[in-house]
Amino acid sequence: MKRIKYIIFIFILGLCLGQSLYAQYSIPPKPEFETSVYDYIGLLSNSEKQSLERKLIKYSDTTSTQIVVAIISSTEGEYINFLGAQWAEKWGIGQKKEDNGI
Repeated sequence: MKRIKYIIFIFILGLCLGQSLYAQYSIPPKPEFETSVYDYIGLLSNSEKQSLERKLIKYSDTTSTQIVVAIISSTEGEYINFLGAQWAEKWGIGQKKEDNGI
């Protein structure tokens, strides 16, 4: 009986540790200068970045939904939906009572 409990304990511990080791991407701290577009890999030209920024601000003004675009080279194994939700939570994107950040 003790052996079965030990095996179950090791199995559950392995699952928990495996999940924490799997999460590889470290979300950067929220920048002091806030914008709607963060291009960490230099994919967009300045004019593309400004155009996208204007569109996102206009959308936010008309819908109250705040959208932030972060362009990164890799999610480092994280699921993009999970990473996006974590990022929005860490940076406080959207209005807290409305839960309207993307």
